[in-house]
Amino acid sequence: MYGLENLEMELNTENKDLIVFVEIDRCMSDAVQAITGCSMGKRSLKQMNYGKFAATFYKISTGEAIRITDVDANSKEEKTETKEELIERFKNTPNEELFNIQKVKIKIDENDLPGKPRERAFCSVCNEKVMDGNHLIINGKEICKSCAGDPYYTII
Repeated sequence: MYGLENLEMELNTENKDLIVFVEIDRCMSDAVQAITGCSMGKRSLKQMNYGKFAATFYKISTGEAIRITDVDANSKEEKTETKEELIERFKNTPNEELFNIQKVKIKIDENDLPGKPRERAFCSVCNEKVMDGNHLIINGKEICKSCAGDPYYTII
């Protein structure tokens, strides 16, 4: 909510002018998706997986971007409050004390923008379609990243 507010975007509306980069694959990512309406399927939620409680809100039309980090998550001091105390503190603490904001510049490839795929290729090794510029050209041939490198799976 704080990110939307800082970019002067409305809450509870479909923001086709917004991309959010989340830096962790935990519950915070679900919260960002629920509040902003951004999703991986719409290509407006980008998973960076740096293991950090941080998110960058990018306004496509202006190029304005802010990165927001959680003050508590980045504190070396361990909090010993109950869930109820935590909720109460969050309700009564100004956003400026809960979060740090940095203005940032986003470098984004046209293939990473929401909308229809801008580029399609077929891997010359596995013959599978690769969309949005996610292929490599090796020795003049289009090759998907999994065939070109270290895939997360092994065909058995």
